[in-house]
Amino acid sequence: MHGRQVARWVVISLCLAGVAAIGLRVRSRRDVPMTQGDSVWRLTYDVSFRAPEAGMRLRVAVPDGGPHSRIYREDLRHTGLKTDRMRSRAETRELSVVTQRDGEFRLEARFDIHLSPRTRFRDRTTPAQLTAEQRAGYLRGFRTIQVRSSTVREQLRELQAEAANRAALVDRIFEFCHRQIVSDEDGLADARGVLEQRRGTSLGRARAMVALCRAGKVPARLVTGFIVQESVTAQPHVWVEVLANGHWEPFDPDNGYARDLPAHFLPARYDGTQTVRGTGLTELNAQFSITAIPPPGHTLARRGQHPTDILDPASLPVEMRQVLILLLLMPLGAVVTAVFRTLVGIRTFGTFTPVLVALSFVYADWQTGLAVLAAVLVIGLATRSLLDRLKLLFVPRLSVILTLVAVCLVFAVSLLDYYGLTPGADAVLFPMVILTMIIERFYVSTEEDGLSASFQVLLGTVLVGACCYFVLQGEQVGRLLLHYPELHLFSLALLIAMGRYTGYRLTELWRFRDLAVPVPDET
Repeated sequence: MHGRQVARWVVISLCLAGVAAIGLRVRSRRDVPMTQGDSVWRLTYDVSFRAPEAGMRLRVAVPDGGPHSRIYREDLRHTGLKTDRMRSRAETRELSVVTQRDGEFRLEARFDIHLSPRTRFRDRTTPAQLTAEQRAGYLRGFRTIQVRSSTVREQLRELQAEAANRAALVDRIFEFCHRQIVSDEDGLADARGVLEQRRGTSLGRARAMVALCRAGKVPARLVTGFIVQESVTAQPHVWVEVLANGHWEPFDPDNGYARDLPAHFLPARYDGTQTVRGTGLTELNAQFSITAIPPPGHTLARRGQHPTDILDPASLPVEMRQVLILLLLMPLGAVVTAVFRTLVGIRTFGTFTPVLVALSFVYADWQTGLAVLAAVLVIGLATRSLLDRLKLLFVPRLSVILTLVAVCLVFAVSLLDYYGLTPGADAVLFPMVILTMIIERFYVSTEEDGLSASFQVLLGTVLVGACCYFVLQGEQVGRLLLHYPELHLFSLALLIAMGRYTGYRLTELWRFRDLAVPVPDET
């Protein structure tokens, strides 16, 4: 069997494998029943704000699974924002996004929640590993939690007189905050004011309990989350966690729950009250909604981690999925490049250079990318011409070009900042590193094939890179690939099929069009 037949059977096998894999994944998501008593909900963050300039940061507390709840799908949608890496602070998963320009922005985050009253996804008795500094932080007072206030200490002495030990003291503090402090949503929200008036908001009652616990040398913290129930105008709810018996035990003075919470309590931020917060932002407005949704099937049937989760990248956290979507889109960029080079006949600087150029433009906005491309080309070519007389080796020569380009771009950014047009850091750094590599190839091509041919190849690289850019920007396509990565079996089949193509390219039909004209018979 010769190579062409082998390639044909490989292509057919890949297509059949792709169809079978997608069919199995779809079937597995439909056939598994939902466990009795479980429910599925969607929590939506709708955040709008205004940024006076680029580089402003918005931080969003991502909901965390409780003992009877877990987040099985996360989705983040925005425009003009760059997703930064996920950060953890006091067990809080915090997503950070940075503005790429000034103006108005909107961010929508969706979290699909699985509630299971009969299943415990997380062990409540997991030991809390605290450093001495962290423990001291949970005993410290603040402006709204006045641990050293005389009102707090006097009330604590009364409660200590009725408690035989520390566990009993925590129970007495909870009973006092729940039964003897009246709930008043128009009341005060700081611990001292609530204790003085015996009246306060739900946040004030929680702060009063934290202040009394900390004054009694019992580490305590606020927890902000949501009560999962149908609501188009949901509001964050605050409760308390106390470090007792080596682990955090929850208390809700507002609803009267002690040491265990119902399944529909979903924590979002630990040791804080702001679910969404910004730096340098104005007109920040966050709205929340909770709705019941149909069960997706297979997701609800799992109990904790399972080896099959490895085959489902859509179950990964939102900050990781943004990177994986980009990685899964890159093979499509390679397919686009292969189509242009193999079938159309457009030459480029390298096989994957257009994909890398497109990737650099994804990290930046395309206007900044084009500006950086122009600056790198002008500075690099001018520098390369001057360095040619020195007869330097390849690596030192490229390093000199990179150094000069970097210095010039620093002053260019400073100039833009002077006029209030500062671009984001990634908008300059990533394109510069990639585009600098094109300079050397362009110059070598100029020496071998001439300036005109080099500009044609450069134009082809930019053209193919622009097409790859539109593919890499395909948000819906990226999500589809994240849920069905088996689709790349068809990409492999297409690439192998093109790899066996030996016919004419479209550009060759144009170049040799004169040969297609029949020669008149002279006889």
